[in-house]
Amino acid sequence: MGELAFRIKRFYRWEPRELRDIWLSILGITFIFAFNDGRATFNLALWIVNFLMTAVIVAVSFFAYDGAMKVAALQQGYRAEYRMWPTGLGLGIIVTLLTGGKFPLVLAGGLFLHHHMILRLGKFRYGINRIAYGTIAAAGPFAHLILMTIALAFSRQFHLLPAFFDYVAKINGILIIYNLLPIPRTNGIHIFFMSRLSYVFIAATLAGYVLLSLAGIYSWIIAFIIGAACWFLWYWFIEGGGN
Repeated sequence: MGELAFRIKRFYRWEPRELRDIWLSILGITFIFAFNDGRATFNLALWIVNFLMTAVIVAVSFFAYDGAMKVAALQQGYRAEYRMWPTGLGLGIIVTLLTGGKFPLVLAGGLFLHHHMILRLGKFRYGINRIAYGTIAAAGPFAHLILMTIALAFSRQFHLLPAFFDYVAKINGILIIYNLLPIPRTNGIHIFFMSRLSYVFIAATLAGYVLLSLAGIYSWIIAFIIGAACWFLWYWFIEGGGN
């Protein structure tokens, strides 16, 4: 733990390009979520207030996502960098304009991993490998899951600002789903190439929690059971474990 704290203190930082990508992504994602504020009539003042509130939520969620990956990377001796996907972000904005903000498409970018010469010196498998990429990539969606769980606890159990914290949970739930898609430039592709079975378990567990929350069920245990069941079914019928 002390070694990790030293690594965070010494090597936790953002490059100028990365900060540019992060803030542009936050701005684009905020526009996607805030474009349709759900009101029957447009009110500029209320729309701006909603936009600023969404921007704060997205920024906190995004830095939690990025921070989780950076810490996980430093723990394994790598440096994590967020890279924006301009095409995906632009496509999300276009879809928002075409649908009036009713369908949020969030494909802003994902993880890019750097080999850290100092921290990896003398380590087994000195270079970057798929297992490291996958485990570090998974830290991002798990950060969204924790924020979503905390928001739901404040809303459903403590009844504190339910509209606000439901909105926080909604944003993080959507970000979880899109982060897990196994397509280029998302974190999901790295988890998928690490291991198909691991991807099925992680994706089914996290997506299961999101879907359960829509039904008013908030349980990591049930989500874990869903993930384990999907893992077994994939192993048995797809990977040929039943043969």
